Amino acid sequence: MHEEIIAKAEFLLTELHLSPVEAQLQLRYWFPDLEREERVRYVQGAAVRGARRATDDQAPACGP
Repeated sequence: MHEEIIAKAEFLLTELHLSPVEAQLQLRYWFPDLEREERVRYVQGAAVRGARRATDDQAPACGP
């Protein structure tokens, strides 16, 4: 379930362009049992993962 929550948070941030505050508020509709602090932590994790993915996508390819 952890990956599902992270994936949903990343979707909210990257595809819907929600702010972190809006994203954590939206997570409560899909995962109503999560406490606010947990939602915030998942959104922060998704933001870091999304930033790493964006950096990896922009890195030049190595080699000839």
